[in-house]
Amino acid sequence: MKINKNIAILISISTIWVLMNSFSDADQIRIPYNKIVKTINKQIGAQGFQLQPVEGLIDTYSQSKIFSIQSDTSISGYVYVSRVNSCRSGGCSIMPDDIALEFEYFDYFFITDSIGNVLNVKVYNYQATHGHQVMSKGWLKQFIGFSGKQSLNYGKDIQAISGATISAQTLIHDLEQAEGLIQSLLNN
Repeated sequence: MKINKNIAILISISTIWVLMNSFSDADQIRIPYNKIVKTINKQIGAQGFQLQPVEGLIDTYSQSKIFSIQSDTSISGYVYVSRVNSCRSGGCSIMPDDIALEFEYFDYFFITDSIGNVLNVKVYNYQATHGHQVMSKGWLKQFIGFSGKQSLNYGKDIQAISGATISAQTLIHDLEQAEGLIQSLLNN
């Protein structure tokens, strides 16, 4: 009986430790402002703009941020920055219910015009061991013009990538959800 109680205490302490360390500052997404500014200048041609955080649209525990691109008195577009989980550390076949394992991830951003059409997508921090092909500029160009008004089908609308299925599918899913948020901003 005492062994079961000790095991229960050990499991509780381990779970609390994992949860507390899951949200440490070291795990926070880094916003690549210089890359974003350079891409905005190239894609929109906006000069003298400011990036204004859009508050209240994304869960506070999320690894995503939305910014409006403010030029003078108008919004020239939006920037969405996100961390996307791909496989678990140790491989993609590891069972997802093992909370002690960490996800591999990558960070990316995309820029839209003033009506929410994607102008550019960049993966800037790839920390996964598989699926690097999603960083290819040629593959990412498939998202240009996407507005969130239709769904994207992996392997049909978006070219499938051998060896990067999970990374590609999670990127597509995150981008679709982000465009939904941007469209809701535009419709309010």
